[in-house]
Amino acid sequence: MLYYLVIGLCLALLVAVIYFSIKPISMGIEARRNLKDTIPEDIDELSNNPRDKVKNENGDKTYISEEIARLNKLKNDGILTDEEFEKAKQKLLS
Repeated sequence: MLYYLVIGLCLALLVAVIYFSIKPISMGIEARRNLKDTIPEDIDELSNNPRDKVKNENGDKTYISEEIARLNKLKNDGILTDEEFEKAKQKLLS
């Protein structure tokens, strides 16, 4: 009798653990998917070099290549001159 009680208690605990862990696990999977959608595919995600990231005006970290692409778009749109573009690019690279 005690044997069945212990087995039943173990099964009940197993079901309780699974029940309470489903929500956090699903939230983690969803967050991982959302994160994957926000990172551009052409950037090496595995780079650990701190020089690959810079802080932008909002304080968020972005990739240097993203910032240079943004500067290039501003130059192509006529907002930045060639001199301003080169100066900003050199500031990012240094």
